[in-house]
Amino acid sequence: ITLYNADCREVAKSVKCDFILSDVPYPDYYADEYGYFPPVFLNDFSCRQLIFWSAKAEFPLDYTAIHIWDKRVGVGSAYERIFERNGQANWLVFSCTAVNNQRTADYSHDVFYGHPSQKPVLLMRKLIKRFVPAGSIIFDPFSGSGSTLAAARDLGYQAVGCEENKKWCSVSVERLAQQSLFTLPNNSVQR
Repeated sequence: ITLYNADCREVAKSVKCDFILSDVPYPDYYADEYGYFPPVFLNDFSCRQLIFWSAKAEFPLDYTAIHIWDKRVGVGSAYERIFERNGQANWLVFSCTAVNNQRTADYSHDVFYGHPSQKPVLLMRKLIKRFVPAGSIIFDPFSGSGSTLAAARDLGYQAVGCEENKKWCSVSVERLAQQSLFTLPNNSVQR
């Protein structure tokens, strides 16, 4: 697992990947922190992609399918969309409790790190098992607290992550350093 505390547009110039799995900043949720519209970056890649996206805004890129993450929250059902790009046209539903506090994290056998849009590692493992061929390199250009990277590590995949925010990059380092497979490139976060 490799993690960069850097702008994903710079890292992408030298990263090789076979699959992108990412929770891209939504226009209605933290996207203003970037000096560009984050999803447009994904057009630079022709590989298969799974991209989490807000239900409050139209997805701005072409896609082949929309999958649903059923968050199993309270009475009724909250959901989030996962857009598949450069893939198949069939859609699937993935049920997994959201991780938005320590109580829900405990229920999901996870740890809540305080990230406002933390994805459950269990969900990320399900997506990787279902969509990513063995031996593929996974890229998460907006890695947040490192859920995609932790799931890739748990399943034995190579993965590269980018996170511009130093706080969340440090959280990912702590989270991933618990395993011996974690390495730091020369220009990444140092402890």
